[in-house]
Amino acid sequence: MDGESDDSDMSINSVEEEQEIISSTISTSTPTETTTAVDHKMKKKKGVFKKDWLNVKEYSSWLQEVKNDQTQVRCKACLKSFSVRCDGKTAHKKHMNSDFHKTCMKSFSNKPMIVHYAPTISELQKVSATEATLVYPGVRHGHSYISQQCTINLVKNLFETTSTITKSLSCARTKSRAIACNVLAPYFTRQKVNEILEARFYSISFDASNKGNVKTYPFVVQYFSDIGVKRGLLDFIEDSRETALDIFNNTIKAIENHQLQIQNLTSIGADNTNVNFENVLVDIQRAELKLQHEHTTAVDLYRIISDLIKKLEQRLDDHYFGNKAYMILNSLKESDKNKAEELQQSFKSFIKVTIEYINSYFDENRNFYEKLSVFDCHSPRFLKWEYIMDVLDLIKIDDLDKDELYNEYCEIKFMYNNLKNKNVKLNELIKSYILNKNAHNPQSTTYEEENLLCNDSDNEDFLLHDNIGTYENVRSDQLWSYLIDLKGATPNIKKIICYVFSIPCSNAYVESIFSQMNHLWTNYRNRMDIQLVAAELQIRKNSNISCNDFYKYIISQQDLLKAITTNDKYETKKLIFSQ
Repeated sequence: MDGESDDSDMSINSVEEEQEIISSTISTSTPTETTTAVDHKMKKKKGVFKKDWLNVKEYSSWLQEVKNDQTQVRCKACLKSFSVRCDGKTAHKKHMNSDFHKTCMKSFSNKPMIVHYAPTISELQKVSATEATLVYPGVRHGHSYISQQCTINLVKNLFETTSTITKSLSCARTKSRAIACNVLAPYFTRQKVNEILEARFYSISFDASNKGNVKTYPFVVQYFSDIGVKRGLLDFIEDSRETALDIFNNTIKAIENHQLQIQNLTSIGADNTNVNFENVLVDIQRAELKLQHEHTTAVDLYRIISDLIKKLEQRLDDHYFGNKAYMILNSLKESDKNKAEELQQSFKSFIKVTIEYINSYFDENRNFYEKLSVFDCHSPRFLKWEYIMDVLDLIKIDDLDKDELYNEYCEIKFMYNNLKNKNVKLNELIKSYILNKNAHNPQSTTYEEENLLCNDSDNEDFLLHDNIGTYENVRSDQLWSYLIDLKGATPNIKKIICYVFSIPCSNAYVESIFSQMNHLWTNYRNRMDIQLVAAELQIRKNSNISCNDFYKYIISQQDLLKAITTNDKYETKKLIFSQ
């Protein structure tokens, strides 16, 4: 990642300033004054970045130049900049000896370097990469392939005299569709499947929705990865029948088509009841939003529901039903006390019925979710061995070594306690870890705006990503990914974590698929078939590369370039990236 990305724009040119001051001093001062001025400037030069620092062994792995400010240097492990203006090289040692840096270096040192070697790229491959780069944002933003063809023709006319690659572009509707359906969609889906195979355990959720007279079923997966919980779209099919047998057969087919092991399936999620309380109680609204977040899992469910019930019960005890209700009751008491009392009783009755309704759904599995909360870092049960043993009795992982598991548990617990006792913010450590793990780190300060732009297709869907970029609170799934990476080899702990975090707590992610479907499958694109709709949805949901960075990524992927260049892309998608 470029060191310029997170630093403020400063335009101090220290070297030029030194030369001007020294030359003016020599021409106007006495020898004594000149010596004093030069000594003063030598001290000032101490606070400027020096290229030699990058060759020092103890600094070379993490030190980085900040090109737009010579008085600052950047730590690639901590993802922070610090000043060398006053202390010079001593500032490096101070930073290097800080607890935060030492902790960040543990995960930074364990992180394999992601280097995209640039092999010899032919002219034809560059053309193919450019064509795919033009198709990709079109899919992300719901552009039609007629619009795509028009854009490419326009680009050719604008740059035909300045670029040989532009002259060779040929990506009309048929080719654009082939790249989307038979190259990009299976490629990104296969990446998800490979991550699932590495995690071993996964869950599948589905739902049904109609588009005109077409009934569609998305099959989505949830699993645990090296940066926390992930989800993706496995398949998107059309089936007019909605019987239990048909749904079962379609689920089995989706699993077998991607060579997943059915014995590693932890749960199946189907239709969920979406209750809209509007603005009646803010506690219910907040709990509902938490349940809709992409990163919320069954591990978080007990805490969310328990907190909601406690808050509702507290409202009953305090007779508080919101400020508007309070003002209405006060004004009504002056005119009709009986009506005011009757209205207050109706508010109490509403909250009591709401609590009963929640309990009626939650009580059946309350014990299960309570036991899973041992892996919730915000729970009082977190990392208590007796509760972990309760979970082991529930999930039944055959190849688990419980004695070795206990040793891994102790090491994780001690490491977590040490982190908490140090003067280091966990959320900052996790933020640093996640960014270092990201293979597509932003190359410029415009990345966040670019990423927001690439996800603005639907407000409801964007809400599901809430809290992903803020890092204000510690997420349990990300904490566990960080602890497992920091500790190293913990095969038994990892199996349990992959299992419990693969269990979803709602069907919200499936609902987001339909939101995306409505965005791309509009009345103006009503000639799209189900294969094309499925491919575009898989590209949207299974890829995480911004449009701005896509060319840099694809130019380093030889298998993708080969698939785009050859005529195999015009065959059925199962022939490409099937292995």
